[in-house]
Amino acid sequence: MPPVPERQNSTARKIYEWYESKKEDHREHLGASLIGHHCDRFLWLTFRWAASPQFGGRVLRLFGTGKREEERVYEELRAIGIELHTEDNGKQISCRDGTGHFGGSLDGIGRGFVEGKTWAVIEIKTANDKAFTALKAKGVQAEKPQHYAQMQTYMGMMELDRAMYICVNKNTDDLHTEWVHFNKETYRDLLVRAERTISRTTPADKISQDPTHWLCKMCDMYKMCHQQEPAEANCRTCCHSTPVADGKWHCHEYDKELSADAQRKGCDSHLFIPALVHGTPVDGGVNFVEYLLEGTGETFKNGPAHTPSKEMVKRGRKKTAPKQDVSNLEGFNDDIPF
Repeated sequence: MPPVPERQNSTARKIYEWYESKKEDHREHLGASLIGHHCDRFLWLTFRWAASPQFGGRVLRLFGTGKREEERVYEELRAIGIELHTEDNGKQISCRDGTGHFGGSLDGIGRGFVEGKTWAVIEIKTANDKAFTALKAKGVQAEKPQHYAQMQTYMGMMELDRAMYICVNKNTDDLHTEWVHFNKETYRDLLVRAERTISRTTPADKISQDPTHWLCKMCDMYKMCHQQEPAEANCRTCCHSTPVADGKWHCHEYDKELSADAQRKGCDSHLFIPALVHGTPVDGGVNFVEYLLEGTGETFKNGPAHTPSKEMVKRGRKKTAPKQDVSNLEGFNDDIPF
């Protein structure tokens, strides 16, 4: 006889499971929404698809709520006379830097605001009451530096000198609007940071070696940096691939361009970038790298003829603890991190 479902929350759990079943693909470019992140290592690991954020169904649903709020704000802006554009040839307005590897997609551009009549980038966010109150008190540059950097990137790439930042309080429906000016020096620094991230062959240092550091504990890369979770085995974590011009990737092992699908899938010749392996490289040769495991003195070889990368991932994940639910930490809001 099948178990009788609980009267409360059984259907809710099924909904959460549905969200969790919808796997999010890695973003192909280094996102403008991330370039203001406090950690260079996080940016590189994200760009290299080293790990995917793991969120429960409730938090994934929360992200969707934030996206749905955009349509409501669009309606409101048009209602007060703003000339608004949210698409370009039927697609979200996108922009990229000269490499094709850095950029993002705008919520929209508009003109006719009371703060200024010129065309402006539009960025729409939501926040819980605590984060919203701090935002109103301190302003977006001080309280939400990632959002500020995102808008500076969009303004620079779109050659606009204003942005309208709109944040909705999820608890009260209060609105915070802020007119943001373009800063050429900030934009230049962000481009330099993006280029440095894209061209690096190894990750930057951790911002802290302490696993209890509050910034690390809130980070999507926490398990990888502090709990020895293995990196994902795809083309971007492989020694043989390199980002090249026009947002493309090249495989040196097979001398071919890699499509996004091919990058996600990887191949049997995958060889981890040594800095992504939790061990000390002690030897190497054709299609293998040998590592020394700290503490045990044991060695192993990563390579298709030895321990394949996907097998390393499978073994490593059995040893790592479950990721904490970051949604319970103070200040969490529904910014989509991927």
